[in-house]
Order: sequence, then C-alpha cells, then structure tokens
Amino acid sequence: MKILCLHGVGSSGAILETQMANFRRELDPSYELVFVDGPFECERGPGVPEYRTGPFFSHTQGYSPADIAQAIGYLEDILEDEGPFDGIFGFSQGAALTLSYFYQQEAAANPLRVKFACFFSAAMPCSPDAGTGDTIISKLRALEYDITDRERCNCKDLTIAEQEFVDVLQQTVVDAADKDPLFPWIDMDVYRYGEQDAIPRVIYPSLLAQKIRIPTIHVWGENDFEYMIKMAELARSICEDSMAKTVLHTGWHDMPKRRTEIKAVLRRIDWATSQSQG
Repeated sequence: MKILCLHGVGSSGAILETQMANFRRELDPSYELVFVDGPFECERGPGVPEYRTGPFFSHTQGYSPADIAQAIGYLEDILEDEGPFDGIFGFSQGAALTLSYFYQQEAAANPLRVKFACFFSAAMPCSPDAGTGDTIISKLRALEYDITDRERCNCKDLTIAEQEFVDVLQQTVVDAADKDPLFPWIDMDVYRYGEQDAIPRVIYPSLLAQKIRIPTIHVWGENDFEYMIKMAELARSICEDSMAKTVLHTGWHDMPKRRTEIKAVLRRIDWATSQSQG
C-alpha cells in the first residue's frame, strides 16, 4: 500500500515524517509512506516549533483560484511521476490541497489517482474555479461589505446564501487571522476592493453540485483552536457522509499521540481501503 504524505504550510516532508513517528509505528509494515516537500519555500508555519530547522515549504503560493490550480498541477505531477499511489495522508494545508484536487477532478468527472484519503487537522479547502461563489462575492463587493465586521452580522441586506458565506469566513479564516498573525491567508480587504480573480474561493456544501465521493477519514484534535476545528468540520462536510468517517483525539493541531486514538484512525483506514476494494 503506497501512500503520499503531504505536510502543512511552513513545514516539510521531513518534519511531517517526525510528526507521524508514533502513528507509523502502529501502521502495518506493508504501507510505504512517501514524504514530499511543497514546491514553494516559505517562512516557518504556525505551530512549527522553534527547534525544527528549515527549510520550510508551502504547497501553494497563495489561495486565489489560479494559485490553487497551480498547486493542484504540482500535486498531479507527483501522483504521476512518483505513483501509482493507493491513498493520501494530508496534514493541515496538505489535507486542504487534497480536497481541492478531489473537488476539481470530481467536478470535471475525471478519475482520481488514489482510492482513499486520511486528513489530519484539515485547513480551509479552496476551489481552483474562479466561478465558485462568484454571484455571492459580486453582491458583497457591490455592498462594500466588510467580512471582518462582526457587528454587521445578520445584515438585512444579505440573502440566506450570502449570510452563510460571511458566516463561513468569519468562523474560519477571519477568526484565524485575528488570533494568529502567522496564519497564512490574504488581506481580507481583497473581498471588497481587490482584483476579483485574486479572491480565494472557499468550498463549502451549499456551493457544491455534489459532494466528494471517495472514502475519506477526518481526524482532528478536540483541543485545537476553534477556528481550526471549524475548518476541519467544513472539510468533513464537503465529503459524502456515507463515505466519510471522523476520529477525534485529545491533542490540538497535531497528529494523535495516544495509542488508542491511533488505533481508532487505523480502523477507519482499514474501512476506507475495504470500501475502495469493494
């Protein structure tokens, strides 16, 4: 079983390999884990300890549709050049990128190059399609709506769909940017005044024609920051419920450490591989 492992932002394949040490010890020896670096060197990421030495990498240069499409292109190259792979283990940004890839492929009715995925502390998934949410974004821009203004919540000028879009952003990336200066996102004013093509197109269920149908496992820490838990829950929500499993652990934005929690993840992975073989 060959698995591609994708690290979080401001990290590296080597750091993720260390993060996964306890998990790997419990994993069946038939699993071959392939750790790669993102293509873009960057600063140390949020939560990466000072004792971890660089270089550090990102899978994306930004979060616009063009940036996400570029990142998906690099991922497809890895899947082609170093595969075939049976599955993907994605951590944080690596999980978000994998979901963006799944979304793009399924929307285009293209085959996926893996059979399942396991996501650890998934970050915010974004679309490579500049048309995603475009009607809502255009309306908010016409209103010069400040998505960071929490006092303006439940605005009577917004439709239900527009309010949902604002709520999703405020509970995730807006909250993250407020509380963590290292959180990798963009200036929130881009939603009002920036180039429309530069606006990240977040993915959430109401914007999807159909949910992601590949078997997925979603793992996150109960003590993670609330905005990261919201992102992980959002990532889970864009996957078909019957094809997705959730495992919570007692940590924060990290891999599960306790043996019982690791075993719970491994049972879900066994389930996912059985679904893909069925």
